[in-house]
Amino acid sequence: MQDRILEIKDLQIVYDEELAVKRASLFVERGEVLCIVGESGSGKSTVIRAITGNKQVKVKGGQILFEGEDLVPMKKKERQKLLGTKIGLIQQNPAGAFNPIRKFNVQFKETLKSHSLPFILEKLNQLFVTLGLKNTTGILKSRPYEMSGGMNQRIAISAAMLMDPELLLCDEITSALDVTTAISVTDELLRLKNERGTTIILVTHNLGIAANIADRIAIMSKGEVIEFDTAERILHDPQQEYTKSLLRDVPKLMV
Repeated sequence: MQDRILEIKDLQIVYDEELAVKRASLFVERGEVLCIVGESGSGKSTVIRAITGNKQVKVKGGQILFEGEDLVPMKKKERQKLLGTKIGLIQQNPAGAFNPIRKFNVQFKETLKSHSLPFILEKLNQLFVTLGLKNTTGILKSRPYEMSGGMNQRIAISAAMLMDPELLLCDEITSALDVTTAISVTDELLRLKNERGTTIILVTHNLGIAANIADRIAIMSKGEVIEFDTAERILHDPQQEYTKSLLRDVPKLMV
């Protein structure tokens, strides 16, 4: 039986001394993909920052329940234990996940060591294969500046997945990619969900991307979740005019 691995209740968030999220309630069940969709400034990435405990955001009210435990009052050290191991994060700019001039093998090993985890080459190679990355040895000897945006994004996903997180947070990871590469990356996320049972929350401004990958969709506008339901219901029977406008614009949207 599925259960709610993450549930957000009546969340209010202050960002840069302004109320960035006025009211947000949503959940994702284990093994699902939840897409949070909205325009720039809607508050969708701020929700992700709140989940990870980003010091730039401050939760003013509500709960963030991960496996039934509220993250909001959790101490910094307790939250850090969850990040990377149980909760993985892939940020918008894949280059930001790595030092651009250091070899990938060094960076992978350091990341794992910081979480007291061993570096297992075969495990990484399996992840690379799943994500369509060939020549593991060659990649590990390379540096981020030598790779394309799409390659760096796949490698960043591998780095997050190497620690076997139960929940993977993806913050606008397709926004800097061309349409073909973006579709390929979301296809790989679906493969991770199907093959490894990973629960995924994907933040995007593109409802077309959500239509290809989501089990559930939350629509955000002006700091509020204005519509939240299964992807099928949101895509075929939207209740809010804003959601209807996003659907009308899907053929025009660029990633």
